[in-house]
Amino acid sequence: MPGTEHSTIDHAAPVARQEADLAFGQIRKLVPSDRRIFLEHLLRLDPLSRFMRFGGVMADSALARHATRAMSGDAHLIGYFVEGELRAVAELHPLPRREGKPASAEAAFSVERPWQGRGIGSSLMRQLVLIAQNRGIEDLQVVFLPNNGRMKRLAVQQAADFSLDCEEVVGHMRTPPATPFSRLRELIGDVFAVFASASEIQERMLPPPMRGN
Repeated sequence: MPGTEHSTIDHAAPVARQEADLAFGQIRKLVPSDRRIFLEHLLRLDPLSRFMRFGGVMADSALARHATRAMSGDAHLIGYFVEGELRAVAELHPLPRREGKPASAEAAFSVERPWQGRGIGSSLMRQLVLIAQNRGIEDLQVVFLPNNGRMKRLAVQQAADFSLDCEEVVGHMRTPPATPFSRLRELIGDVFAVFASASEIQERMLPPPMRGN
């Protein structure tokens, strides 16, 4: 039927566009030497995206402190790169252990405005789940403002349970146990991240006309 054909095309187009967007970029872990480009990414966030990411107003100096803490502490960061530029980041912050409670961690996401709505957050979330399961983290939490529709959809995709806590929404996701395959996947990603970061640093040291050749 004509109506059915149009419906299929309408649903397929966004999926195809998301796959093309993801193929255009590169996802890898951030390493300590990436602190500067992480901060540059945070500073490029428009005011609304910055507010949604941190749940309030954040000065540039506060972003600098956050970048230093995140890159030097026990957090794990995954970045989405386009032509060597960091455009989105997913952060995994382990939470203090509580007796009788499963190990937990909080996930947070920042995506620059031109790259929002392209399925990048979902791909980064899958990488965070891999890191969480390999560290025995059973409860992966996502905290966001009630009007942050993108984060709510991302949590829904992961079958999260929701609760309202101090005017914030908290999504809880159960992660699967680690397997030899999941550990191997992360190990391969770690090796790739080190070599990719070193290559990007070398390229940024070249004069602009010589980059990308």
